[in-house]
Formats: sequence, C-alpha cells, structure tokens
Amino acid sequence: MDNFVIPAKTKEELEEKMIQFLKIAEKHNLCFKWSKCDFDMEEIPILGVIVGKGQVKIEQEKIKVVKEWKILTKTEDIENFLEFANFYKQFIQNFSHTVKPLNELKGKNE
Repeated sequence: MDNFVIPAKTKEELEEKMIQFLKIAEKHNLCFKWSKCDFDMEEIPILGVIVGKGQVKIEQEKIKVVKEWKILTKTEDIENFLEFANFYKQFIQNFSHTVKPLNELKGKNE
C-alpha cells in the first residue's frame, strides 16, 4: 500500500494516531517497506503539491516546468499545456480569464 498521510496538530496527537493506524494495519496483515516511510514531517509532497503547515502549494519543479514550456505552435501543444495547467487552477488567480486567449486560439486552429 502506498501514500498514507496521518495529519495531526501536535506530536502527541500524531503518536496516538500512528499507534491506532499501525494496530489496524497489523490486524489486516498490511506490510510496509520501512525504508520508504517518513515520520513526523512538517511538509510532504503528494500528488504534485506540497502539503503542510496548514497550506497546500505547488511544487517548485512544476513551476519550473511551466516557465520552461516550449512555445505553443500547434493546437495539440495548447491542449497539452491547458491540461497541465488545469490541475493547478486552484493556485492561479483568475485562471479562466488568464487561459481564455489560449482557449480562443485553440478554437481557431481546429
């Protein structure tokens, strides 16, 4: 099994939840590769974002990808970029307004 996240506000709460989680895992004969486990992390990368400290933010590598994206010259390029960007729309102020010219351009090329 992959990617278990156990959020807690205090170390004590985390310890209680971890013990409870491990008991349930043991009851159902679940196994873990301890070398792949991280404990007591303030931030974790998961599903393309960083979660922690009461925030969800974009991974810096994803921002770099957008900054270095090649010039869009074909409809397929525009569609690929918009699919990528759509995942991060919650982080982009006025997303639909910002991508409107690309959507219009895509429509003209079809």
